[in-house]
Amino acid sequence: MLSQTPQWVAVYTSPRAEKAVTARIANELQLETYLPLHHVLRKWSDRIKSVEVPLIPSYTFVKLREADIYRVHEIYGVAGFVRFRDTGIAVIPDREIEDLRRLAESMQAVHVYNTDHLKKDAHVSVVAGEFAGLQGTIIKDCKDGNFAVQIEKLNLSLVVSLEPDVLQVTD
Repeated sequence: MLSQTPQWVAVYTSPRAEKAVTARIANELQLETYLPLHHVLRKWSDRIKSVEVPLIPSYTFVKLREADIYRVHEIYGVAGFVRFRDTGIAVIPDREIEDLRRLAESMQAVHVYNTDHLKKDAHVSVVAGEFAGLQGTIIKDCKDGNFAVQIEKLNLSLVVSLEPDVLQVTD
């Protein structure tokens, strides 16, 4: 449930409208936004180019209060909010947004998977390197060192490959 203190929420956007929606919310409503982007190589008939694309398609993140919900929903390209039947709009903890920022800003390849299809093994913390302090899960069905940081409210995991010696089991 949202409060009068600004909290992070996930906003569904129209397909391929994430950048425009994020800019509109930031510029027109003066709200804090975050759109995690990463670079991918795209091939056209005459060239190959690195382009920035959303890490999580059709999502952007907005820090808002309950009073801002209607104004955000009125922005062109906003399809809705991530909601739960029992509690309404899903609030995403600041820690999960910061973990997402750290992963998206790293130079490593990051892959997004739906958590429903992942088999989890051990909960771990990263104890060294640029991701020190992140907590997540080792993925059984991947090669050693694959590490997932879960965004529980969205039921997503971001997976990066880390050296096994920087992971410490916390269970």
